[in-house]
Amino acid sequence: MRLDKLLANKAYGSRKEVHQIIKDRRVTINGSITTKKETHIDIDVDVVAVDDNIVSTTQLYYVKFHKPKGYVTAVEDSSHPVVMDLLPPEFIKMGVVPVGRLDKDTEGLLLLTNDGVWGHSIINGNKHVPKVYYVEFDGELSNEGIQRIKEGILLGDGTQCKPAEIESLSLHSAHITIEEGKYHQVKRMIGAAGGTVTYLKRLTIGHVDLTGIEEVGSVMDLTVEQIEGFKKYHKILFNIGILW
Repeated sequence: MRLDKLLANKAYGSRKEVHQIIKDRRVTINGSITTKKETHIDIDVDVVAVDDNIVSTTQLYYVKFHKPKGYVTAVEDSSHPVVMDLLPPEFIKMGVVPVGRLDKDTEGLLLLTNDGVWGHSIINGNKHVPKVYYVEFDGELSNEGIQRIKEGILLGDGTQCKPAEIESLSLHSAHITIEEGKYHQVKRMIGAAGGTVTYLKRLTIGHVDLTGIEEVGSVMDLTVEQIEGFKKYHKILFNIGILW
């Protein structure tokens, strides 16, 4: 990869601005100053730095993010702030996008990547990746509604949901585990069972949780084990239990 392309991708500026940075002798490769914008970089070997700060040569991104309420899960939106506003500028340059979505008023775990195949494998309902949510609600869930959630509730618009786990934490809170990601799914499931969601937070996606990003708005790279771990869901069927 050319040096100027690497720096532009990493949000050090436009191509023109990057060329000036290189011309100003602010860039080193393996400790030596370079002024050649076309220099080829071996991203697996070379160490590039700008103003003595090492530049990440990562090309594929796999990160977890603690999404706050009030942000739309999108790269851009004409009317609302988006999650990408809270993340490093290089993410957009490198094509990093959210894996699935969380509603604007929902907080919690969100994965992002620029590996489209990997991302699709997680949101594909046929891959049986469980997602756990903490939910608070007004009203009281009926026994019939709870059973329908466990067996696979049919929503008012005819949408058929897969069976889900639901675990009571108190009269007005629960953990609910689903494999899908249909529009407003958890809110609509709770609504169909007799409640009205007042707070919703995603706690886990598969084997990945909020550990290390407990503070809202924080972000962390996934480990190799976490990245590779999603492959197991291609083969394992999600066993629905009865926890209420």
